[in-house]
Amino acid sequence: METALLAIVLGLAALQFGLLPALVQISPKELVLVILIAALTAPLHYGLMHETMHGHLYGDERVDRPIGRLLGILLGLPWETMRFGHLAHHSLNRHTFDRPEVLNPGEPRAPAAAIYYFKLVLGHGLSYTLMPLPALLPASTTARVLSLMGSGPDVEQLRAAALRTFTNMRRRTALRLDLVAIFALFGLALWFWGESWPVFVGCIAARWSVLSLLDNAPHYGMPLDSGLDARNTSLPVPARWLVMNGNYHGIHHRAPQLSWRELPGAFTQSNAPTQGSWFASIARQFRGPLRLEDV
Repeated sequence: METALLAIVLGLAALQFGLLPALVQISPKELVLVILIAALTAPLHYGLMHETMHGHLYGDERVDRPIGRLLGILLGLPWETMRFGHLAHHSLNRHTFDRPEVLNPGEPRAPAAAIYYFKLVLGHGLSYTLMPLPALLPASTTARVLSLMGSGPDVEQLRAAALRTFTNMRRRTALRLDLVAIFALFGLALWFWGESWPVFVGCIAARWSVLSLLDNAPHYGMPLDSGLDARNTSLPVPARWLVMNGNYHGIHHRAPQLSWRELPGAFTQSNAPTQGSWFASIARQFRGPLRLEDV
């Protein structure tokens, strides 16, 4: 199953990055369909990448890591930084940078809401693209860059972990190579699409938008001290493969050692109820920012 899903994702990526305009001439209506397909398959693409972060895709780091890096390059999201952020999300759930809907005491709602909604519809994906760029600087600048994170107990933990990770030259070199590959591949894709380059940009933006919408959905409005808790939501069985059972996010947090295939069985054994639908969890976020006393 994993190989078939990977083949689908890589095939769609090949079409998106220039094979499609080279093979056929398509109408404007069909171009909209291309962007829609890119958006709908973004969770599957990221889901496969997510499995490699936990070493579950094929169970062999020598295989999972290069596949994960390739998937990250095709999303414009380098694997090393995405993996770091995801594992930090597990170890420090709802940390300072992991609760975008929460207003700080005394923070005005209107400007915070503008920033929040931008992050919700696109900004999370965009930030994951921009955050790796300092890796192109000399390694000696890492501590100075990380000092911009601010202060606080959980921030200090994150900073220390990031300093260890991104001063590791093996990881930093891999990250730099992935960034160069992203620049080169995206540039080639724009050239292949020619005058229709907005279609390629639309595909990338659509994927980043979908991933932004999904980023915090299972945690929106949950207590800041929720620890390992996250929502498990309902989703029709035929659609679950498209999100690689990501609707069982609570089970994944409780047992990250389980692969995506094992999550439904673990949820059944837990006897836990679902907390609404997967689609409702996404829509709920449009209620906007919340005060601390409301979470």
